[in-house]
Amino acid sequence: MGERAAAFEHTNAVARETADDERRRRDEKSERLRKLRLAAEQGDKSKCSAG
Repeated sequence: MGERAAAFEHTNAVARETADDERRRRDEKSERLRKLRLAAEQGDKSKCSAG
C-alpha cells in the first residue's frame, strides 16, 4: 500500500472513530435529558395530586 493510500485509510479510521464517539456522547446526553424530563414530569404529577 502506498504512503498516500495509508494516510487516506488512517484519516478515514480517525473520522469513523470521531463520528462514533460523537454519536455515543449524543446518545448519552439524550438519555440523561430523557431521564431528567421523566423525573420532572413525575415531580409535576405529584405536585398536582397533592393540591
